[in-house]
Amino acid sequence: MVPYGLNKEQFVAMYRRKLENISKGAIEAIRDVISKPIGPGVDDAHVVIFPGEDGAAPAAWIYYGGKNKKVDGSDPSIFPGRSMELDLGLEPLAEIDELYFIHPEEFPGLELAVPLLGRWLAECWWKAGGWGYPLPTISTVHDFEPIGREVLSNGGT
Repeated sequence: MVPYGLNKEQFVAMYRRKLENISKGAIEAIRDVISKPIGPGVDDAHVVIFPGEDGAAPAAWIYYGGKNKKVDGSDPSIFPGRSMELDLGLEPLAEIDELYFIHPEEFPGLELAVPLLGRWLAECWWKAGGWGYPLPTISTVHDFEPIGREVLSNGGT
């Protein structure tokens, strides 16, 4: 557990270090997702990071867009309307005392963490080879756009 009491600089250094420690696994998970064949009609992808609440770790999901969206939880292929959680190994971030995040007037934990999460995800995506992903892909941090917004791929161009 990372106890409450760090100053802003210490918090940023600690958060960045935690992200760096999970980067290898996150890159592998992203590499696995971007290697999957993309079905017909998929036009774009959007990765959303949910920062986590009440002491929970952040989570990341990828959503595939296109004209004829369908909902099918049993179809493992990538189709318009498909969404799936990215297993980026973000669980160690739940070890940070939630007091850093619940009273922004006392400590701006989310304000400090959101840009770090956005940049970290983009770096992992690119290291996984994602810049050449054939779909235009962006990432955002839920409820914090434009902070944390990154272009992950221009669709292979």
